[in-house]
Amino acid sequence: MTDDIEANDIPEHEEEGSKAALHESIAEGLASLSDATDAPTGVKLAAYAFTADDVDFSTGAWTSRLSSVQGWLSFESDLPETNHQDFLLALLKEFALSESEGLDSNASSLALSEDGLNALANRIDTAIKLQQRFLDDLDADGATKTAATASWVTAWGEFDDDEPISPEPVRAKAETWPIYQLVDSPLNLTPSYQRGDVWSASDRSALIESILRGIPLPSIILLRKKGSEPHEVVDGKQRLTTILRFVGAHPIAMQKVEEAHSRHPDNDLKTLFHEDYPAFRRAWKSLEGETLTARVENEYYFPFRLRKGKESALANALKSLQGKYYSQIKTNEVAVADQDLQIFQLFTKLADYKIPVIEYTKAEPRQIHEVFKLYNKQGVQLNAEEIRNAVYHEIALTPAMLFAAGDADPRISAPDIAPFLADVPDLENLGTTLRLHGFGDSRYKRTKVLSWIIAVLLHDTFDAKEGERKPLTSTAKHIDQLLDQIQTVSNHPLTQGSTLARLFTWIAEAVELHASHDELWADSFKDGAAGKKWQELQLVGSLVGIALALIAAPNDIEERLAVKADAIRAASATQWKRIKKTQTKTQWDYIRRIVIGLLELLDIDPADASEVVREEYGSSGLESLQMMVLPPDNE
Repeated sequence: MTDDIEANDIPEHEEEGSKAALHESIAEGLASLSDATDAPTGVKLAAYAFTADDVDFSTGAWTSRLSSVQGWLSFESDLPETNHQDFLLALLKEFALSESEGLDSNASSLALSEDGLNALANRIDTAIKLQQRFLDDLDADGATKTAATASWVTAWGEFDDDEPISPEPVRAKAETWPIYQLVDSPLNLTPSYQRGDVWSASDRSALIESILRGIPLPSIILLRKKGSEPHEVVDGKQRLTTILRFVGAHPIAMQKVEEAHSRHPDNDLKTLFHEDYPAFRRAWKSLEGETLTARVENEYYFPFRLRKGKESALANALKSLQGKYYSQIKTNEVAVADQDLQIFQLFTKLADYKIPVIEYTKAEPRQIHEVFKLYNKQGVQLNAEEIRNAVYHEIALTPAMLFAAGDADPRISAPDIAPFLADVPDLENLGTTLRLHGFGDSRYKRTKVLSWIIAVLLHDTFDAKEGERKPLTSTAKHIDQLLDQIQTVSNHPLTQGSTLARLFTWIAEAVELHASHDELWADSFKDGAAGKKWQELQLVGSLVGIALALIAAPNDIEERLAVKADAIRAASATQWKRIKKTQTKTQWDYIRRIVIGLLELLDIDPADASEVVREEYGSSGLESLQMMVLPPDNE
C-alpha cells in the first residue's frame, strides 16, 4: 500500500473546495485591479470599480469583469469578447495551456480547470503587485507617466521570464550577523559589477539613525570567495559603505590615515581619527594643508556627522546624538533590540541587534540569477540590470558595458575594468550622451539601454538543434540569452579583447553620430511632448538603425544623412508614431520598423548591413528582429 495519491483520487468535495478558494482569490484580485485611478499608457481603466461579489463564476459573466481590467495583466493580445469559448481559449493561449490542461472536462458547461484557475490567479497576483509599483512610481517626486509606464513594462518582462534556470541546489546560508562581524570581515566593496557610491549625506545619516533606533535592515548578500580572498558584496554596498564610514573603518579611509600618520608620526593622527574626529579634522588641515570639506571626506571615505533638526529621525532620548560624529557619541547609551548598551558596543561588539546576511558559499552564476529573481518577486526590488551585473560580471562584456554607460564606480579606471577599453577613443562621451538624453543614475538605466542595443545588434536567436530562429522574448531575457551564449560557448568572439574594443568603438561612434544629428528626429518622436528627453524604444530603435548604417556605409554616412534628413524627420513624426500597446511583441515590432525604415531611407540593404556585422562579430541580431512583424491593427 502506498501513501501516494493520484490526482483523480482526490475526493470531489476537496477539489470543489479548492476551486471555490481560487474563485474567491480571482474575484478579489479583479476587484482590486478595477479600483485604480490611473494606469500605464495603453492600459484602459475599468469603467467603474466593482467588488468581489460582482464577479460571478456561476455563469460566464465573470469574463466581462476580467475583460475590463485585462490591460493590467499585460497579455500579448486583447481577449476576444465574441463568445465564451473564444475568450477561454485565448486566455489559455496566454498561459501556454492546452485545452485538456486548462478546461474542466467534468464541468456541465465550458469552464476553467483547476490548472487554468491557478494560472489566472497567479497572473492576477503579479498584476496587483506591479499595479501598486506603477502607482508608487507615479507618486514619486518628478515622476512622469511615461517613465512609470516604462518601468511597469520592464517589470512585466522580468516576471514573464519564469523558467527554472538550474536544477542543482544552491549552496547558500541565511544568517544574522552582528554589525561588528561585517565591519571586521574582509569585504570587496567594488567588484566590477558594482556602481559607485550614490547615496547622499541624508541617505547615509538616515541609515545610521535607523540602526540607533533598532530598525531592522534588509539583507546583505555576499559571495564567499576562495581562500583568504575578500567576500564580494553582491547587494548592500551602499549600506555597508555607510556603516564602515560612520565608525571610521572604511579601508580607503584607513589607508589615507595610515599614509598621513607615516608623514607625521609625532602627531598620533590614528588615535585622533578614532577617538576625536573633530580634532583630527583640525590636525589634518594644519599638517596636510587641506580642509576636509564634505566633498573631500566623501572622496576619502572619512566619517560623517549625523543630521540635525527636523530631518533627523533622532528625537526625545536620542536627540543629543544629532549632528555628532561617531567618536563623539560612541559612549552614549541606546536601547536597541531590548538591550541597553553603549553605541560603540552596538557597532563593534557582540550585540543582540543583527543584520540578515545571505552568504553564497558556492553557486553558479545562473543559480544566483534564479535566487535573485525569487527575491525580486518577494519584494527585494532588485531589477534585471542589478541582477545581471552580478550574475554575469565575470564576462568581460558586462563590466565594460557598465563602465561605458557611466554606471560603474568612478574611482575605477577603464584599464582596471577591462584593458581593451583603453583603446576605445572618447568612450566617456557615450555615458555622458545617454545622461543628456534623459537617462539618469538610478538603477543602471544607461547600462540597460546600452546592453539592449548590443543585444539587438548581435544576438541571433537561431536554434541550431531545431534549425529555426526563435521569436524575440522580453528585453531582459534577450540580453541574458546573449550573455549566456558568451558564458557557455567556448572561444566566443565576444570574449576576445580586440573584438570588444572594436565593438565599443563602433557603438561610441554610432552614439556620437546619432547625437550630433538632432535635426533628424521630430520632438514628438522623442517623448511625445517637448522632445527634451528620449524614451527607451525610440532611442534603441534609432540608435540600432544608425549603428547598422554606420557599419554598412562608414565612408559616406554623413552624406547619406544630409541627403535624407528631411525624409527621416518626417518619418519620425508620422510613420514611427509612439505605440499605444505595451506588449513585448508590439515593442519589438516598433523597434523593427524604426531600424528597417532608417536603413531603407538611407539606401542601405538590411541584409548587407547584417552581413558586415556577422563578419565583424560572429553573429548578427537583425534577422531575428526582422521576424517580429505584427499586423497593422495590432500596432
